[in-house]
Amino acid sequence: MYPITKRNQPASLAQYKREASATYKGMPQQVREDLIGSLLNEQGHVCAYCMKRIKANAMRVEHWASRKNNSGLQLDYKNLLACCQGNEGQAKESYTCDKRKGDAVLMFSPSEASHNIKSKIDYHEGGKIKSHDATFNRQLNEVLNLNETRLVSNRKAALSVIQGELNKKSGTRDKREIQRMLNNVLSRNRRGQHKEYMGFLASYLEKKL
Repeated sequence: MYPITKRNQPASLAQYKREASATYKGMPQQVREDLIGSLLNEQGHVCAYCMKRIKANAMRVEHWASRKNNSGLQLDYKNLLACCQGNEGQAKESYTCDKRKGDAVLMFSPSEASHNIKSKIDYHEGGKIKSHDATFNRQLNEVLNLNETRLVSNRKAALSVIQGELNKKSGTRDKREIQRMLNNVLSRNRRGQHKEYMGFLASYLEKKL
């Protein structure tokens, strides 16, 4: 996870919410497409939780505060996130992110500035995500399953590319070089996409500054 800066909601969503009968489930197709496009753009096309690459035709819209328990927030744009499909269709124990979370409560949201998500999580070179907060640490594993085997393996593979860059030159890299690498990791490509597992890679480099 990495902080997400929420932007303005799509105009079509704002207009739809003015309808007395507006519900998330009854959202018109065009409004849904606008919503998905907006969420993808502000998140750089990576999952809000695991930071895997996501596409408009292969993703889920997550309600951080669940619709079941917070019906008044079902169309609140600040409550909505774009997530991966979470291994949908595979063994239930491998589910991750929104698919795993369902209606469960999650203490902190990556899009709520006051939660300061960067201070709540820590990544380890072995590819695992943890938290110093015992309850949230349990949620990372049990509610989101963010240390699922393939996610850990994929993070390690992404990190090996960064480590390869660091090792291209003998000796210790100075802070300016590391900062340039960090800026590159945090940047978006021409399609507005962040690098997969950007939060993990950024954390690794930030610790070297």
